[in-house]
Amino acid sequence: MPGYLVRITLIMAFVQFINALEYMIFNPLFTWMAPTFQVPVSQAGYVTGVYTLASVIAGVSVWRWVGNVKPRRFLLCNMALLGGLTMMTLTTTRFDGLLFWRFLAGLVGGTTMGVGSSLLINIMPPHLRPRALASTIAAFSLVSIVGMPTMLFLSAKIGWQIAPATIGGLCLIALPLIKLALPEQPIEASRQAGLRWSSSVLFYASGNALAQFSPMLIIPLLVPLLTVKMGASGDELPWLFFGGGVAGLCATKLTGKLCQHYSGYRISLLASLLFILSLSIAFTCNRGGALFMVLFLAAAYCRLVASSAVAMRFPADSARSGFTLLQNTLMSLSTAAAFLLSSWVLSVDGNGERATQGILLLCALSALPLPWLLRVQEKRLATRAAG
Repeated sequence: MPGYLVRITLIMAFVQFINALEYMIFNPLFTWMAPTFQVPVSQAGYVTGVYTLASVIAGVSVWRWVGNVKPRRFLLCNMALLGGLTMMTLTTTRFDGLLFWRFLAGLVGGTTMGVGSSLLINIMPPHLRPRALASTIAAFSLVSIVGMPTMLFLSAKIGWQIAPATIGGLCLIALPLIKLALPEQPIEASRQAGLRWSSSVLFYASGNALAQFSPMLIIPLLVPLLTVKMGASGDELPWLFFGGGVAGLCATKLTGKLCQHYSGYRISLLASLLFILSLSIAFTCNRGGALFMVLFLAAAYCRLVASSAVAMRFPADSARSGFTLLQNTLMSLSTAAAFLLSSWVLSVDGNGERATQGILLLCALSALPLPWLLRVQEKRLATRAAG
């Protein structure tokens, strides 16, 4: 990959890292935030939920016209707003005030990832697009490996206020990098002339949401699954998450390279088998938490990269911003649905073993359709290219 493309990829990965960290940190951080806002820790779900709701509203509202703005200018405005809105959480001690600022941040953050990804893909030559896309998805793994542990460590030592302040500072650092290193696409090149709501658009945009749904079912019960079912101690948990994050990062980078040579169907089929294998370990074994985490996160990221690599071949470059934003909106809906379903099952059964096994079984069943969906998508894309 030429040097200037490497720089662009790294900067976009940095932007996605900040965006993902800003979204993901508030749930674990709420342990320290709850006393300040005088609410129980269990209210953390509202903070995450209002952000997700806002990102869905933003995506549904702007996906049709977002291609009519210059993507670099859009990114600059969004990152400046995201940094400011994140730091505004430091100005209130009221819980409703916190929810208000997180809702506004969700409106901004929900559109940043889609526009950033579309800008990167459009800049890249077609044969390098899977690798570039994998690099941005790898930013989510880096959040688990570096971002969240660092923020939680600093919050424990200094106070939770250090996390929003640091994220705001990172947003400011990103601004000159975006301005100096990312090329601006003229509106004529980025205008989404032909993107209209249709069954085909929904068909290709929904693949990532399907890939995301299965692993998100496990997230609400991941810690009790590791500690109660698989016997991991509290001291082992950080290392289990660290090892899983490293495995996810390596799998993401490897899948990006494999997508240049193999079909998304084959890659997703192998990844889905590994994903189901990881669930079978959790279902049947009382040990093996490390192996479960490595296989689970590696397979989950591999499935997501494979689905993204297939879907990005559908829209024209002129329609990519809106299409990618619609993808992210559907992923947010999928994540919210998975969290709600998993939490409801756990609440009905009182976090019992039957509920855990039921969610594991549902997770395995929901992982099966993705390879066949990608197979149909690739066949239709091949037919379109030939015709």
